Amino acid sequence: MKKNILLGSIVVLSLILGACGNNGGKTSETTKKETKEAISQSIVISTPAPISTLDTTQTTDKNTFTMVQHLFEGLTRFDETTTPVPGIAKTIDVSEDGKEYNFTLREDAKWSNGETITAHDFEYAWKRLLSPDTQGPNAYLLDNVVNGLAVRNGEKPVDEVGFKATSDTEFKVTLENPQPSFLSVLAIGWLAPQQQAYVEKTGAAYGTNSDSLLYNGAFVLTNWDGTSDTWTLEKNKEYYDQEAVKLEEVSVQTLKEENTGISLFEGGDLDLVRISGQNVAQYSNLDGYVTFNDVANSFLDFNKKEGSPLANLDLRKAIALAIDKEALTESVLADGSKPLNGLVPAGLDSNPETNEDYRKYSGDHVTYNVDEAKKHWKQAQKEVGEKLEVNLLAADTDQGKKVSEYIQSQLEENLPGLKINVNLQPSNNVNQSRREKNYEISLSGWIAGSSEIDSYFNLYVTNSSYNYGNYNNKEYTDLVVKAKTVDANDSNKQFEDYKKAEEILLEQDSAHVPVYQSASNYLVNPKIKNVEYPSYGGYFFLRNAELTE
Repeated sequence: MKKNILLGSIVVLSLILGACGNNGGKTSETTKKETKEAISQSIVISTPAPISTLDTTQTTDKNTFTMVQHLFEGLTRFDETTTPVPGIAKTIDVSEDGKEYNFTLREDAKWSNGETITAHDFEYAWKRLLSPDTQGPNAYLLDNVVNGLAVRNGEKPVDEVGFKATSDTEFKVTLENPQPSFLSVLAIGWLAPQQQAYVEKTGAAYGTNSDSLLYNGAFVLTNWDGTSDTWTLEKNKEYYDQEAVKLEEVSVQTLKEENTGISLFEGGDLDLVRISGQNVAQYSNLDGYVTFNDVANSFLDFNKKEGSPLANLDLRKAIALAIDKEALTESVLADGSKPLNGLVPAGLDSNPETNEDYRKYSGDHVTYNVDEAKKHWKQAQKEVGEKLEVNLLAADTDQGKKVSEYIQSQLEENLPGLKINVNLQPSNNVNQSRREKNYEISLSGWIAGSSEIDSYFNLYVTNSSYNYGNYNNKEYTDLVVKAKTVDANDSNKQFEDYKKAEEILLEQDSAHVPVYQSASNYLVNPKIKNVEYPSYGGYFFLRNAELTE
């Protein structure tokens, strides 16, 4: 017996969901018609960082993923409550044991060039993500697919993986263990389809500019050369749900300076801008002010290269204990962000048996304690010296600058003899420096791509694509693997595994310093209705947005 999920239905598979929608007001059909005729459906928005790559198998940062979600669609997509619903799939059949998924594709699903999307496009893209020769950093998301981990590690050929196009319209996936979050994982652009003939014809240029891509989402991209700070989203005329997409054009510009965006917004030249800090207090009474909590963490990561100062455990422990997070969130950020004392933020996952949020279950780790910080610093000085200079890498955004400078002042004040040099770089450069391990301490962030709790623990698993800081603890890695395999069907045991792993990472090894759980605040033109703010994947979504009178 199988469970059948029809087009437009809500998937109920114990998914842990966060509803963050802004649906605006309702209007009559006559008013809607008149509005469409009277108003040009064209808006201008800003983003704090440029696009990196639009090869969906290689995309990692949230700014880029925000654009990806508009340009590409997977087998599922998120609705206005961040619930996964059928996307390019018309129906989804799930076996009773939760291990087998059969997807039937929509007949009207087209690429932006008018060609039909097939199940082979999904098989090709997923294999490209997973294969060691072309592997993307998010390949671990397919570890629970039969033979997925073995293929990713090069232990088995990619053709033995547990997904396959059984026809042009049928796609079958077999999992090692039931995974309630699986349909949520599929809704993010990293598992969007790619057309093999087009990718191979385009070669190395694929995904590097707006003319070297095929799109299947609500919009297509124009005016992006791979490095430009501006680009345009245009309505995809081949998208299957033309009625849902009201906006014809979205002009996007990268604005690192928040005040510039606010000035443009106040002058009527910008319809959506992200704000933070004191600007939140100043503009929170405006009609267009929108706020919500992110399922995201901001943290310090150490490059623990052997022989370097940060390989010293006492130094890392001193830094971890010397930062007053309450003062940071209340006085510096002042935007709804909350102190975070764990790897995983609140609101991501809860035990289905007890309904207890994982963050509450695991509790607080590494809280502010200056006396203990000084003890560890004194011990560290025996090895690293009485005085030490360390570089802190951070993004050159307003928020990155404020937080890194606050951390600099806290560490230099509470750990006398330690000097912190703040190194501000563009966001994409920060990511590149981390990948190249060209940093000592980095101020970084991680946004939930789905309700999959493992995505946070995967950051520090041995040989993980995101393990930039050379962390290697077999007990930690074994616990994380056990949580998502042996104990995957027992929520209590799984949470126990993750809690033990978190304690090892944060308290025993001090390999990661949680700092705060962020909040998102926007000024949005009140005439724009139905902008969505998903809990996962991107900052905002304009598929159903509409400019009204």
